[in-house]
Amino acid sequence: RIAVTLLLLVATWPQLRSIVDHLHFALPRIDINDARNLRMVDPRYSGIDRQNRPYVLTASSATQASGSDDIVSLAAPKADMTTNSGNWVEITAYTGTYQPQPQMLDLYGDVELYQDRGNEFHTDSARIDIANGTATSDQPVNGQGPFGHVTAHGFTMHDRGGVIQFSGKTSLTLLPRPK
Repeated sequence: RIAVTLLLLVATWPQLRSIVDHLHFALPRIDINDARNLRMVDPRYSGIDRQNRPYVLTASSATQASGSDDIVSLAAPKADMTTNSGNWVEITAYTGTYQPQPQMLDLYGDVELYQDRGNEFHTDSARIDIANGTATSDQPVNGQGPFGHVTAHGFTMHDRGGVIQFSGKTSLTLLPRPK
C-alpha cells in the first residue's frame, strides 16, 4: 500500500507542484508611514453642536498622523448639518482637516455648499465651525439659487446658513419672485 501511494505521488508530483506554486501567497508590504499613522476608509463621524443640532461628517478616507492627536486629514469630506428649523446644509470638498475637540473643519479644493432651499455656493477653501454653526472664506465665492446669482471676494455664514454675509467686491443679480 505504501509503495503504491509513493508511486502515485511521484507520478502526480509535477501537477501537484504547479497547484502548490499557484497557491503561493506573497506577504503584503507594509509602508513604515502607514504603520505609524492611523488610516480609516469610509469614516463616519456623528455628533451634535453646542445647540444640540445634529451633524454627520463623512469622507472617502481619514488619516491621523501619529504625533497629532487632534488633527484628522480627510479625502473627499462631506458635512451634513441640520438647522434649528429642520432645514439642512451640505458641504463637500476635495480635501480637508478636522479637529474633533473644537469641531473645526477646514476644507480645500472645489468647496461646494448646498442648502435645501435651493441655494448653492462654490469657493476654493472654507473654515467651518461646526460647534457654533458658522462658516467663513476669504476666497472668491459664487452662488446661485431662487434669489438669483452672487459673486463676492468672501463670505461669512451664521446659523448654519440662515444668514450669509458677503465680503469684498460683491455683485448680486436678483431674480423677480414668481407670482
